[in-house]
Amino acid sequence: MRIVALRRTLGAVLGAAVAAGTLFVAPSAASAAPETPSFPSSIDGYAPTDSQDTCSPTQKPGVVDFRSLLNRTYGSHTGYITRACDSGGTSEHKEGRALDYMLNYNNANDRADATDVLNWLLATDSHGNKHAMARRLGIMYIIWNHRIWSAARHDEGWRSYSGDNPHTDHIHFSFSWAGARRQTSWWTQAGANPDGQANIYGFLEDGRMTYTAVDAATGDRTHGAIVSSRTLGFKPVAMATLNFNTVLVTNEAGHLFRVDVITNRNNLIYDPPVKIGEGWTHRLLAFDGYNHLFGIAGDDGQLRRYDITTAKPSSIGGNTFIKAGFTLKTLTATGKEWIMGTTSGGALISYRINGPGDTPRFELRSSTWQVFDTLMSPGGGVYFGHKPDGSMYRYIDDEPYDGKSDDLTGEGTVDEGGWTQVLLSAQPRTVS
Repeated sequence: MRIVALRRTLGAVLGAAVAAGTLFVAPSAASAAPETPSFPSSIDGYAPTDSQDTCSPTQKPGVVDFRSLLNRTYGSHTGYITRACDSGGTSEHKEGRALDYMLNYNNANDRADATDVLNWLLATDSHGNKHAMARRLGIMYIIWNHRIWSAARHDEGWRSYSGDNPHTDHIHFSFSWAGARRQTSWWTQAGANPDGQANIYGFLEDGRMTYTAVDAATGDRTHGAIVSSRTLGFKPVAMATLNFNTVLVTNEAGHLFRVDVITNRNNLIYDPPVKIGEGWTHRLLAFDGYNHLFGIAGDDGQLRRYDITTAKPSSIGGNTFIKAGFTLKTLTATGKEWIMGTTSGGALISYRINGPGDTPRFELRSSTWQVFDTLMSPGGGVYFGHKPDGSMYRYIDDEPYDGKSDDLTGEGTVDEGGWTQVLLSAQPRTVS
């Protein structure tokens, strides 16, 4: 699925949520709402009530992928989909088209995330469609904290719920069959191509900086390479792009510098590098575009995670040791708390970084990727691989967080040569 993020201010989101009849106010800052496909004005009708009348307790793809969407946005939470046929009562869980997403109302962070996703589902979209995302996903009803919202009674907003389970430790979502089978517009109307521009910074061997823009949908270079006249004044060792105007780079002495870009239009001009740290012996760095910088150092491949809280940090905090054994040849971040890299043996590996010692590993390819000396992702399941001969290749992963490679395809070359940079890094979250 290809997605275009809707960038809303908090005020706009809450305003739309009030109009939609939600009764939630976030107690603290929540994560950004889930990334959302770009849709035309046409929209699905409200899902009619269709209670369980068969028993086929296998997980339906629309429910599984909705759970994955929530986990990508809010971090991993347990989500129960199926229920045994011989358990009591009627439940869409027995047909694999319901989700219990475990968030605790009594936990402030969980409550904030619940507020965020519910307001997003029930907000009015830019075309004036009420409860837009709930309709596009085919959601029949939602239960949370003694209240229920039903598509069939949407004009009534949130109503009191007096069932035996108060639903204070999870949100319950029930889906129509169309939603459960991925037949609603959320799945069918999303664009077929990635959307956005990959902004790629780099450094030449002599310390000059470069900027290049590549259209993610076509792989065409649309700007640059623009090369600076200024040099760093030291040999760059590792780099990570934070945003369009800010790059981090280290030197051989283990000093970390912030490079502030003034312009990259017709000339690439930047301020003198600002030293913001010492002891940065990492040979690889990657920023996920949210709040975390990842670095790999040492012969034993120590992966560490750092906090980035401002666009132009004067220091980096939150040094957290995640795990050793990350002996990767390349490193990039593909999403929030997701990293990817290649090994010297040619494997392509993706990791979900849940926390110290908790790093589920997914081998997407077992060989052939050793040809790349740099791997980059601007988001949206788009990957760029750079070879030492100066060629650049593009790949697209339709579902970058499913841990599978059957939907990972090579899309050919961006350029067959000319990329002579010794370091390259793409700005994260510019492609969806």
